[in-house]
This record gives sequence, structure tokens and C-alpha cells, in this order.
Amino acid sequence: MRALVFCAAVLAFSLVFPRLSALAGSSAPDIVARAAWGAKPPNYALMHDQKPAEIIIHHTANRQQPRISLEAKMRGLQEFSFSPGRVGLLPKPAWGDVPYHYYVDVSGRVGEGRDLTFAGDSVTAFDNEDRIQIAVEGDFEREQPSQAEAESLTRLVTWLAASYGIPARAIFGHGDFDQTNCPGKNLRPILEEIREAVRATQAR
Repeated sequence: MRALVFCAAVLAFSLVFPRLSALAGSSAPDIVARAAWGAKPPNYALMHDQKPAEIIIHHTANRQQPRISLEAKMRGLQEFSFSPGRVGLLPKPAWGDVPYHYYVDVSGRVGEGRDLTFAGDSVTAFDNEDRIQIAVEGDFEREQPSQAEAESLTRLVTWLAASYGIPARAIFGHGDFDQTNCPGKNLRPILEEIREAVRATQAR
């Protein structure tokens, strides 16, 4: 029964977001650089070196906010990251920078987050080391990813995979490693579409 439900979800996703594999390519997508969104300098003392070997996809678990600019979202995320606080019931220490390396907003714009040579951060026991962390805006247990988000995420991941020699089998959702529903039931079906796009790119 679970397999049938998953297959139905994949079919529904493919009808809404057709031909994502056609977006496969190794050229860089348009990315809003840190300087363009007004990033402050990171606190390197709180960060750890890494060498990217896998790609992990998250959802923000917050509702999409189409009326707020990507630049404002990135600045707000960085301010939140710098200060101790809480994420749900879990305590959050001060982080050295934005916890993700890239952020895809509901309009499909992509923001540059933490430098890829530094591991991301998490409030859970999730191992961040040697992983590129990508956040997609939305609560995908309740919302659907936009067409623009799906397309931008596919372009971003295929480019990163080509740039760092990351195979399709090394592309995961956060929930593959942690007790969480992230990246959400409505985004999860796109992961295999993205892997197919990566395979198509690498086959060329």
C-alpha cells in the first residue's frame, strides 16, 4: 500500500511538473550572490571545513512568502543564524553564518548562502560535514512547491553535481538521515526527477 501511495505521488508530481529532466545541464544557474543580498561577514570561528561529496535537500518548513524579496529573506535568515535561540522545541546555538549553502525561494530565485568550503549547521544530530545543503522555501507537508522552485532546484543541483563530481546516488532529502519529514511529502517526489536529470547530464 505504501508503495502504491508513493507511485501515485510521483505520477501526480510528473503531471504538474513535466520534463524536469530536460533542464539537466552543467551551466551555472542565476544565483543572487552574498554581496547582492547584503550578507554580513561570517564568524569563521564557529564554522568547520568540508569537501562537498553529497547534496542534501531541505524545505524551510515555513509557509511560502511570495511578497517578501529573496534578499530580505536571506538577511533575516543570517540574523537568525548569528544569535542563540530555538527552532521549535530545540535550542539553537549561535551559528557562524546562514546554515544552508543555497536557498531557493518561491519565485525560483536562488540565494547564495554559506561558503561551500564550510559545513552547514543544524539543531538536530544530522551530520552536516561534506554535504551541500539546499533549502527550498515552503512547508511541503502542507504546500506544493512552485513550478519555478522545481525548475530552479533542478538546475542548481545538476550544476553542483557536475561541478563537484557528485553522482546521482549521493543526492538525498534530509529525512533520509534524520527523524524528520523534511523535505516534505510534496517535494520528496522531485528528488528522483533530479537524480534522473543528474544522470542525464553525467551521461553526456
